Amino acid sequence: MNLVPWRGRSDVSPFRSELDNLFGRYLEPEFVSNLPTALRRGTIPPVDVSETEKNWMVCVELPGLNEKDIQVQILGQQLIVSGERKWEEEKKGKEFHRVESQYGSFQRSIQLPENARLDPDSVVATYKKGILEVLVPKVEPTPAAKIPVKAG
Repeated sequence: MNLVPWRGRSDVSPFRSELDNLFGRYLEPEFVSNLPTALRRGTIPPVDVSETEKNWMVCVELPGLNEKDIQVQILGQQLIVSGERKWEEEKKGKEFHRVESQYGSFQRSIQLPENARLDPDSVVATYKKGILEVLVPKVEPTPAAKIPVKAG
């Protein structure tokens, strides 16, 4: 049996430090912007979900899109918003030095609560000033019903 000498924690520290630096570099914006498109983080539009007494409201920020570029679906208990913001490259004497706008396909799935009415005819989606607003009505609670007990 061969014994391996124990070298203590001091040998591990430089390795851990180098590993932390390596992962830290991957999170820097300059590194991410130089990645090939397939490896960049996808477009993830912000979503707000709120409720009133009668509705659930989902607001999705989608600046620069046309309503024809947005799809809204109900699948099971989920509201799915998807689409694509395309890069329209203009070569009219313009050279970009930095692009922070997000382009590409996106999809957001929002889990709806049990009391959401999920029939597509009752859901209303409107798009105005870069904000998609989806109203999902709540299901009216069924009133308690008294069931008579019969003698057997």
